[in-house]
Formats: sequence, structure tokens, C-alpha cells
Amino acid sequence: MARPAIFPAITAVMVSLLVIGCAGDGLKNDRMLRGFNALQHKNVAWDDARAQKSVKKLAAMGSNAVVFIPFLEQKSASSLEISKSAAVTDAQLRAAVRHAKKYGLKVTIKPQILIPGSWAGAIKHKDEHSWQAWFDSYSKRIIEHARFAAELRVDSFVIGTELSQAARHVPWPRLIRQLRDILPKPIILTYAAHNIDGLKAFPYWQDLDAVALTLYPSLGDSGSKEEMKLHIDQTVEELRLAVAEINLPLWVLEIGMPSAAGASARPWEWHNLKSAKVDLSLQKNALDLWLRSLDQAWVNGVFVWAWYSDIGAGGAQDADYTPQNKPAEKMIRRYWKS
Repeated sequence: MARPAIFPAITAVMVSLLVIGCAGDGLKNDRMLRGFNALQHKNVAWDDARAQKSVKKLAAMGSNAVVFIPFLEQKSASSLEISKSAAVTDAQLRAAVRHAKKYGLKVTIKPQILIPGSWAGAIKHKDEHSWQAWFDSYSKRIIEHARFAAELRVDSFVIGTELSQAARHVPWPRLIRQLRDILPKPIILTYAAHNIDGLKAFPYWQDLDAVALTLYPSLGDSGSKEEMKLHIDQTVEELRLAVAEINLPLWVLEIGMPSAAGASARPWEWHNLKSAKVDLSLQKNALDLWLRSLDQAWVNGVFVWAWYSDIGAGGAQDADYTPQNKPAEKMIRRYWKS
């Protein structure tokens, strides 16, 4: 008997759901730390009463943890001096941590270096003497942040973020020993490597308590869910094999996708997002795939980039990374709370 034309369409949808996953599925590894990298918005400082509402909503997403980011600055990738950024003051960071603790969130402090027109992974020096001078300045600033983190009674501390060139050029074990005196166990110390290559290149994991990295690989040019799933699954399998050799807990400290058309090809690109064409579905689909693929027993933490102190951030006309007030927000809440 001839079937109506609708049957092939239904069959195709069912196959697609089997391949990609049903949106109604919930979190399987409910012991996983999960949350967001929380950033101070220019309109709402962390010590503004309105910021508490944003943290409350972050917790209501099904989060059980949060990453706060105090910033350091250096003038160029070859500068030897590092200074403390005024982007987030101590008083503002203290307020952020207070909000998080009020809602039962575990707190990680993750200092990051800002460089005009560049990024931390580009930091490079001409000789070992220059590397040491830079690292002396870096160590001083990180120790200052560690002492403040100890005062705030945080749960974990990141000793460096995406310092790809510095992985083998500076005496990390010496700094780790100094930080351990300030932040004794059970406070967790880790380092945020840049992608899987950075994870493999960092030689001092055994001096730390967890392996951690930021993940922004290309997910293909098309932006289709099928192509992105292929790239994500390949990345997660490569990550599984790399972490198995180290035998420490794994934290994926950053995954993210702008809600911008074409962002799947280069999800790390953020410079032109203000003028980008908005694509809310791309962000939702990419984050959905990341959360599902990383929902494994061997993954101890996953954190999305990013969540702002302004509860009204994001929205349907926004191409930035935040899922706030976008379809991706509802998807994450549904997945983490199911």
C-alpha cells in the first residue's frame, strides 16, 4: 500500500533525533560541577544589589558552581610587567563570592591576563632571562589573588589561564608550592590549558589536583547540528584519551559559542560580534551538543562562557557568548535541572 508523503518526513525526524539526542533528556552525571564563567557587566557591578538577582538566576539554572574572573593586565605580549586590572575591584569580587555562597554555589577564582589587541596565549619572550622576569611579576600578582581567595574561602583556584607559550619556560612547581601554602587542601588548584594541545603540553599536572582546559575548537563551516556533533564527539574522545594518561579529575573550564551567524567555524573569535548577524539557534544547538557529549562519568566539571552580572544581558538581538535571555538559556536550564 502506498504511504502518504508525510511518512518519509516523520522517519527522517526520528532518525535525526536518534543521532542527535532528544531535548527532553536530562543530566546523567548529576555529581558533575556545572555552571558559568560569571563576568561583571559594565552596567551592573558585582557590589550592585541588582547583581545578586543575576547570581540567583544563575543558580536557578541548575548550576552548582561558578567561576569568577579577576583580571590582570600587561601592555603587550612581550611586556615583562603585569599589573592588577581595575576591571573588577576586590570589593566587587568579594560581593560576587558572597552572592554565590548565599545560593549554595561552589566558587572558583580564575585570574586571566588582558592584553590590548592580543591574548594570554600570545605571551612570548626572547630568552630565559626575560621569561623569568615576566614570571616573577606574574607570580607576585597571582599570589596576591591567592591570598584574597583564601580570605574569601573559595573552593578552587586556577593558577593560570591559556598561557600556552609559558607552559615549559617557567618554574611552575615553585609557584604551585607557594600557592599551596596559601591555599591548602581541600582547596583545589588547577591550571586552565588552551584546548587539548595545551593540555598535552603542560608538564606539571601531577603537582595539581585537577586537569582543566578551555575548549573552543572549530565545529565546521556549515553550522548544522550534524556537522557540529561530529566535531564535538571527536574532540571529546581525544580529550578522554588525553586525560586517561594523566589520571586526574577533569574540569572543562570554558565552552562557549556566540549567537552569531558563522560562529561555528571559529568560535573563539569575539572581536566583531557587535556587528555580527544574530543566530540564536546556532548557539543553542552547539551548547546542547557540548553539554550532552561532556555528560560523562570521567568529566568532573563543565562551565559555560559566559554569564553577566546584569540579569538583563543578552537577549534576542545579542550576538555575544552569553546564553542569557536566549533560547540557549532555556535549553541549559532544562538539561541541568531534569
